[in-house]
Amino acid sequence: MPVSFDFQTLVDRSNQGSLRNAITDPRLLAAGLPSLSAAEMDFQTAPCVIEALEKRIRTGIYGFALCDDPYRAAVARWMRLMRGWEISPEWVTPALGTIFSLSIAIRAFTKPGNRVLIQRPVYDRYDQAILRNGRIPLSNSLQLQQDGSYQMDFSDLEQKMALPDVCLMVLCNPQNPTGTVWKKDELEKIAELANRYGVVVFSDEIFAEFCFLSEPVAPYASISGAAPHAISCTGLGKAFNFTGLNHANNLIPNAKLREAFVEQRNRDHYGSIDPMAYTAVLAAYQSDGEWNRAVNRLLWKNGELIRAFFASHLPQVRTSPQQGTFTLWIDWRGLGLSDTALFSFLENQALIQTNHGSEYGPEGEGFCRMNIATPSREIEKALARLLTAGKNSGFCA
Repeated sequence: MPVSFDFQTLVDRSNQGSLRNAITDPRLLAAGLPSLSAAEMDFQTAPCVIEALEKRIRTGIYGFALCDDPYRAAVARWMRLMRGWEISPEWVTPALGTIFSLSIAIRAFTKPGNRVLIQRPVYDRYDQAILRNGRIPLSNSLQLQQDGSYQMDFSDLEQKMALPDVCLMVLCNPQNPTGTVWKKDELEKIAELANRYGVVVFSDEIFAEFCFLSEPVAPYASISGAAPHAISCTGLGKAFNFTGLNHANNLIPNAKLREAFVEQRNRDHYGSIDPMAYTAVLAAYQSDGEWNRAVNRLLWKNGELIRAFFASHLPQVRTSPQQGTFTLWIDWRGLGLSDTALFSFLENQALIQTNHGSEYGPEGEGFCRMNIATPSREIEKALARLLTAGKNSGFCA
């Protein structure tokens, strides 16, 4: 029988300098309701991590921590347990978070003014990192299918990879915000093109523990032909609700690529691992993974609640297939509303706060990204408010 975890108690973020609270609609805070925006869970991390951190805190020792043999072994164990991937411990290259890692790759493998490939709709902080580093985002936009799924446009991808100033591509798998988990044959096509045109691929895989398919998310660096140019970026941020801990592990099989990455990381004044990050990584990655599996069961249940609601009350609205991440990508265009009218309806009439799809590029207009890593009763409350608002607006029978 699965171990029971508490996913029904909302965390209290008050008086913690919480970014999540700062961007939450004050009306939600006043009513004690969670926002369904921002990819941060509404419950505590795994008990094994809390216990390890409590023990570490009681030691009173918070000095520099190194990427030592136990640390590398823990990361390697987790990759084998959760993703079926045998890695060499020497591939493990820590840095100060996913976007910090991307910024390292941008500075290490491109020149100012170069273009960097992304695939919109996609996490908006990729654009931010590219622009802040004096480079230019170039989108190989994803193609929306009739069933709400997304596919890559490989013809367009090849044309853009062939451009002489394109030396880096940012891959997101599972894809944020659409939730798409890329298949191995799709990743193999990327690897073939990257090898042909000499492009480094930075693969953001921080949502990889959340997958609802029969196979785990394929690490890009494990794909046939990808090792010479691949960086697979992982971490605790999403997997264990540690978004505020600026830490990530980059898994880089190619020694020369890894050396170039480390040289740039050190020029950016990376010193050592945060001692709390060190302890959290060992505790999380030495666990049995059952907490993560239990989170996935909750996420699937919440997704089912939402899909059943739309089927019964708002068939004009559809969700993209729930393949990965702990958010849902929802297409509201069937309501015939402008973006302004749509989010006025959701936020002012239904009191539901989500991420606007346009945050992820113009391809996201008319969509929203909904965080569903919250107690099921909060999803049910939000759907009840949506039903009332839909009836009042004539969208629901």
